[in-house]
Amino acid sequence: MTAAETAEGSEDVRGRSRREQILAAAAGQFGAHGFHGANMRDVAAAAGVLVGSIYYHFPSKEALFVAVHGAAVDMMTGAVRGATLGIADPWDRLEAAAAAHCEMLNSDNSFVGVIAPSVPASLAHLRAQLTVQRDAYETLFSEMIANLSLEEEIDAKLFRLHLLAALNGTKFWYSPGGRTPADIGRQLVRMFRGPA
Repeated sequence: MTAAETAEGSEDVRGRSRREQILAAAAGQFGAHGFHGANMRDVAAAAGVLVGSIYYHFPSKEALFVAVHGAAVDMMTGAVRGATLGIADPWDRLEAAAAAHCEMLNSDNSFVGVIAPSVPASLAHLRAQLTVQRDAYETLFSEMIANLSLEEEIDAKLFRLHLLAALNGTKFWYSPGGRTPADIGRQLVRMFRGPA
């Protein structure tokens, strides 16, 4: 490897590191203040960069928000995939997925704080991009539910929507001190499953 190639590789790593710093800072700002309350100066200050550095990586505040949301969805996806790895029984697999979903959703992870159950009207112009990201994640649950032995009259899509609404609702009422988020996720799936 030449010195020029080594320098270029180091620059790529620094660029990725800077981009990740900006994403983490933006996640904190969007999570704490919402899209409209967060401003690029505060993101830059939290990331330890100049405002212009943000625009080098992200052309607009909207693009930054979509990137943060995408990173959050990727984290949720990774948590669910990791939790379900090697679990063969479809119901046990769904329980593990629900547990991981609830744990991530109710953690202090600033990225996950930007995921809302619905896209606010003020961000309607971003809805298509955010929906694509969410749909990719929800496909994991669609596939798991498709493997369940549900009664014929049960609509798998309604099952998925209802389960995810119940899991996402924990973000509004969960407080530490009682059941863990993972246990709540498992319990919700058991309620859907009914008696064995």
